[in-house]
Amino acid sequence: MNLILVLAFSTCAFGRTLSKDKIVGGTVASEGQFPYQISQRYNSRHRCGGSIIDEHTILSAAHCVHGISGDKFKIVVGSNQLSSGGLWYSVSRYVMHEQYDSNLLTDDIAVIKVLDPIQFTTHIQPVVVDDTFISADVECVLSGFGTTSYPGNASNDLLYFEGNVFDFNKCKEVFAEDNFPVLESNICAFSKNGIGACSGDSGGPLVSNQKQIGIASWVDPCGVGDPDVFTRVSYYYDWITTQQLKTY
Repeated sequence: MNLILVLAFSTCAFGRTLSKDKIVGGTVASEGQFPYQISQRYNSRHRCGGSIIDEHTILSAAHCVHGISGDKFKIVVGSNQLSSGGLWYSVSRYVMHEQYDSNLLTDDIAVIKVLDPIQFTTHIQPVVVDDTFISADVECVLSGFGTTSYPGNASNDLLYFEGNVFDFNKCKEVFAEDNFPVLESNICAFSKNGIGACSGDSGGPLVSNQKQIGIASWVDPCGVGDPDVFTRVSYYYDWITTQQLKTY
């Protein structure tokens, strides 16, 4: 059995390889190309990606926030480089899906609330989320600061790759013998061999037609020719909107 890689830094990997630190084979993003992209920092170190969905709310993966302390947890927006720029926001609260399973990585979704409202600019904007079901072969793009090889360090530059939504039944077949099930709550994407998500890309946004359709969850392993697996945003749309409306 191959190793499933969880895409977050500092998360123990088991089963297959979960998402990488950096997008393998990716292209450097231009300034403002992905204005919704954020970097989660823990003790000032990049841990995961995520997306802005409103002025107080970040969408990410549950395994990115599982077991971490809020006082050392920050969100950085508005920069394509980890080493410079951007605005830092303190986290007031994060909420994982109540059925999240850290062993199987099911219901791998979380929202993070920032203490102060995010100030929007041309380079800082929310991404649209809705309940539209996305089928196979639709074009999509993933952005993130993950590693370009595994193992490795986070990329200082924001990278991205373009691909297509992978057929759901074929994706299930690819991972049929693994401990991480591919469920209706997942969506898979594939570019080509040598290109894909890696550690540090976890929680990052998979986007199609300016709408977020997935949240980076796990890979097998980075960029080796198998599809990457994401949490399907449309499946959790009601849960997401409920969390957005809550005040803590």
